[in-house]
Amino acid sequence: MDFSAAEYADRDARRLAEVLVGPPVTWVFLGDSITQAVVHTHGARGFVEHFAERVRGELGRLPDAVVNSGVSGARAEDVLAEFDWRAGRFAPDVVLVMFGTNDRQAGPDGVRAYRYRLDQIVQRTRDLGATVVLQTPPPVMEEGENHHAGLAAYVEAVRSVSADLGVVLVDHAAHWATVSATGGGGPAPAGWLDDPSHPGARGHLEMARTIFRTLGIDDDDSAVCATQVEGVSAPV
Repeated sequence: MDFSAAEYADRDARRLAEVLVGPPVTWVFLGDSITQAVVHTHGARGFVEHFAERVRGELGRLPDAVVNSGVSGARAEDVLAEFDWRAGRFAPDVVLVMFGTNDRQAGPDGVRAYRYRLDQIVQRTRDLGATVVLQTPPPVMEEGENHHAGLAAYVEAVRSVSADLGVVLVDHAAHWATVSATGGGGPAPAGWLDDPSHPGARGHLEMARTIFRTLGIDDDDSAVCATQVEGVSAPV
């Protein structure tokens, strides 16, 4: 049965709410080095680990499986070539997808292909019977000698696919931009990035809380949500 974008959006929102109070499920996170969360957290938890602690520990969903299938350097086209290995074999119930930081290296001419690949990832995930959640990548700082196209067009492509296909969206880029504007900083709030392209421990905590807010499971009384990073807790 074909659904409109609005019908998909309504169905998927209801599914996610039901998942969090229903039988055990498998969550799969697809992405690049930001999702994989190595090196730049310096031993602290990445956002997928915060998610696992919040859902499996604090919400008491101990049998849930949380699979981090992020691979450093990956682009959307890479996951399509390896979709069964990276996602399908886990028989996921929910798949959270975040690409763009590496894809942007193709410049403005690569946006159309990137958007098409996101569309295909959504369709292949739905073919598995799983619910898809798209995420915008967080901003990067100045790219210097690389002269890569900015990330903004790729972020807009994620939002466009989300709107056109009725996919739930976790908009990290919007949250970071809002906080940065409030603080009068650059594209990323001070202390949230470990290098120009990778969130540090604080950035990962912020990303986790944005996911929690989107899914309706953020709670200031939660130990995970109240985690202190470099002496500063995540804002409400």
